[in-house]
Amino acid sequence: MEQERKRRCQTIKISIVGQVALFFLIGVIFTALLAYATLKHISNLTVTQQKEERTAEISRDVILTVQDFPAWRWLLDYWHDHAMELDIEYDTEAQTAEKARQFSSRNPGFLLEKASEQDVLLLPPEEQAVFAEIAYNRMLVRINRIKTAFDVAYLYCFSADADYGSGMFLFSGSDGSLRRGYNYEDAYKLGVTVDVTESQRQGMMLAEQNTDYMASSGNYLDRYIYMGKLDGRNVLIGMTFNLSSIMQEVNRQTGRGVFVFVAFQIVLSLLCLALIGAFVLLPLRKVQQSVRDYKDAKNSSAVARALGEVRSRNELGALATDVSDMVKEIDAYLNQIRSITAEQERISAELNVATQIQADMLPSTFPAFPGRREFDIYATMDPAKEVGGDFYDFFLVDGDHLALVIADVSGKSVPGALFMAISKALIKNRALMGGSPSEILRDVNNQLCECNNAELFVTVWFAIVDLRTGRGLAANAGHEHPALRRAGGQFELVKYRHSPALATMEGLRFREHEFELNPGDRIFVYTDGVPEATDLTPALFGDERMLAALNRAPDAAPPELLGNVKGAIDAFVGEAVQFDDITMLCFDYFGPEEREIDGKTETQ
Repeated sequence: MEQERKRRCQTIKISIVGQVALFFLIGVIFTALLAYATLKHISNLTVTQQKEERTAEISRDVILTVQDFPAWRWLLDYWHDHAMELDIEYDTEAQTAEKARQFSSRNPGFLLEKASEQDVLLLPPEEQAVFAEIAYNRMLVRINRIKTAFDVAYLYCFSADADYGSGMFLFSGSDGSLRRGYNYEDAYKLGVTVDVTESQRQGMMLAEQNTDYMASSGNYLDRYIYMGKLDGRNVLIGMTFNLSSIMQEVNRQTGRGVFVFVAFQIVLSLLCLALIGAFVLLPLRKVQQSVRDYKDAKNSSAVARALGEVRSRNELGALATDVSDMVKEIDAYLNQIRSITAEQERISAELNVATQIQADMLPSTFPAFPGRREFDIYATMDPAKEVGGDFYDFFLVDGDHLALVIADVSGKSVPGALFMAISKALIKNRALMGGSPSEILRDVNNQLCECNNAELFVTVWFAIVDLRTGRGLAANAGHEHPALRRAGGQFELVKYRHSPALATMEGLRFREHEFELNPGDRIFVYTDGVPEATDLTPALFGDERMLAALNRAPDAAPPELLGNVKGAIDAFVGEAVQFDDITMLCFDYFGPEEREIDGKTETQ
């Protein structure tokens, strides 16, 4: 008993306190993640807003720097058109100063910082190029200072074509930490041409419409300022902020806040667990122990006393009272259950006997007629319950005629089995008295209609075959169409008009169908449990699948042939429960037997 109790305890993987603790832990993790995401979002919005406020100041300084040269439009256009011809000394103020001194000596009275576009156009082409080089370097020095002052990751002027498909970098600021060149993440030199991405294109188009455009991409924040059109091209100022250092501090502050929050949640959870253990778990363990004691000893009085010690005025107290009442009722029901169990065992035993009796009623010895060579026959019946309503039969009416019967009673279990036994006996007894299939079924129908208060009916396919000629007559009373295979061919359904089922109405007449079998022909008859077998979908097995199973090996021996059909049904149905009886019969016709008597061959 103690070992059994230990085994039960081991089956408890986690206690209520453990489950609640797990729930609290999940809650703490979820709320911590939510808090972190919220704080992170707020911080990101704050940083983004600060950068947005600074972009206006930066863009104003850049535009004023560019427009400080009266000939700035001419310069931007000239830089674009002569990008690869100019001699630019990037970030070298000394060389630019020397170039400016020599230029001034060659062009006395020309003011570099005050020259208008008209003044520049009066210069010779070679002097215009020098002027453009000097102005580029002086402007670049100022742009570098703006970049450094405002801690901008990238600051540049970009000339895009009319539809913003591609463009050229005119100048890019550098604080010395960026390498100047033509590669990604370099401070681009004059003349670097790139294709514009779709997101960049949308941003530039919004900037042209005087719409503030801020785009966040990873640790970078981009902004475009539209300056205007020059010779059909769009000139924009672009700036990019690196947020990584700022976001690192934001993450540290967010982490501290989340840590404090999680610590508070853990302390609160431990307090809740302690209260749950005292006010919930201890009373619940008393109830659990009482239930175990009752399971072991079946002593309802001892359990009632133990549960009376649970003084909780909440749901646990009510549970203890309910359990106490329940064990008393269980004692009252046990005797009733024992008697019911005994009755069920008696019924089960009787059903087993009925199953055996029904099985014995059907021909089950094969070959059924070992002395006859004209034919072979084989049949099976798989009931859906202990006893079924399907049946088959075959017997010689006389030395030359064989009767074949397969039927399906509308009822199942015991009522169907009783009606099946009556129907089988009536059909065989009437057939042995002689007559055609229609006459036999007519008389059996009238007999079944008498005192059929349960309103059961039975579908029947009944045929009589002349073993000498292969000719036969069949009557189909609401049953499935038979399948016929000619020698060397495939199984096909033989469809003809049915008559009503037996026991539906007194005085019915039944149609007959003539057929002729040749040596090597084969008949397959079955009940609706074959085509109406259902899988879990639910879908029906159907005639097509049945014929496919038959034609998989149409020349197989009858047991193997029926086994192929049953195997196909089982594979199709899978785990679905069989709800109808499955009955099948196969009849092979070989033709009349020939024997040699007194030197002469006679057909028997």
